Amino acid sequence: MENGFPGEVLKAVFPLLDGKDLVFCMLVCRQWCEIAKDDYFWKCICSRKWPSICKQPPSDTNFQKLYLTFSKPRKTVHLPVPKLTFEDLVFYIDMWLEGSLIFSQAVSGCILRAGLQNTPGGIPDVLVAHLNAADCILMMEVKPKLTVPMGPAITVSVLAHRKDTNKMTCIINTSSFDYIDSNAARALAYEYLRFSPRHP
Repeated sequence: MENGFPGEVLKAVFPLLDGKDLVFCMLVCRQWCEIAKDDYFWKCICSRKWPSICKQPPSDTNFQKLYLTFSKPRKTVHLPVPKLTFEDLVFYIDMWLEGSLIFSQAVSGCILRAGLQNTPGGIPDVLVAHLNAADCILMMEVKPKLTVPMGPAITVSVLAHRKDTNKMTCIINTSSFDYIDSNAARALAYEYLRFSPRHP
C-alpha cells in the first residue's frame, strides 16, 4: 500500500471521476497510475460521454485510448482520399437535453446513407426544399419522435466506427442545435466538416 492509501478506496472512487480528473490521478504516484490504467474506469467515462458506444462496442475497444484520442483539441490535417463505403461504417449518435440523455443509438451507415424515404409532413416549404437538396444527406427518422423544447440547450455528438479497420473518428462533438422550428417540431444541429475530395 503505497503512500498509505488503500487501493480498494481508489477503485471505488475512480469510476466516479471524469476523464481529466482520472488523467491527473495517474500523475500522482505509481500506485494510482497502475490502478487508473484499468480500462473499466475509462469505460465508465466513455459510457457517460458517448452512451451509444456501450450498446454496441466495437471488438477489442480500448476505452482509455478512445477517450484520450477524442478529448484532445482537433488539429487541421490534410485528409487522404478514402477507400470505404457506408457499409463499412457504424455511427454512434447521442443527444442530451441540458445534460440529460434523450437519445442514444448505434446506426448502420447504410441506414443513414439511404436517407429519408418520405419527407415529413407538417413542415415549412423552406425546410422541405432544404431536405430535398442534393447536399442534404445522411438523414434518418427518429422513432419514437422527440419533443424539442424552445430555450433549453440540446446538444448532439456523433462518432463513426470503420468496421473493416476497427478505427473510430469523432464527427460531431457536442454540437448545439442551431435551428428549432416550434411549429413543425423539427430541429437541426450541424458542424462544419472538412472532407477529402471523394468522400462517400
